[in-house]
Amino acid sequence: MKYIPKNIEIKFTQNKTMKAIVNLNFDDFVIKGFRIMVSEFENSKGDKLWIVPPSYKGGGGYHPIFYMPDKKKWEKLSGLIWEEYYKQINT
Repeated sequence: MKYIPKNIEIKFTQNKTMKAIVNLNFDDFVIKGFRIMVSEFENSKGDKLWIVPPSYKGGGGYHPIFYMPDKKKWEKLSGLIWEEYYKQINT
């Protein structure tokens, strides 16, 4: 992966379906608004959670703002998010 975040900021919520908001700081730019949401399906850690990239609500529903077409790069980035999420939960 060419870009690795320098800092992953996790803001936990009290919402039943949205567990946290995640911001990624790459020094040159920041991507805000990833969400960790409750899911029907298990993630790689065995929890029923998933990462939702930033999106906006408009005509016809939600529309993605962020998208990584390379699945391997997305898996690496989401792996870093999960690593930080679970590190903060367990401290």
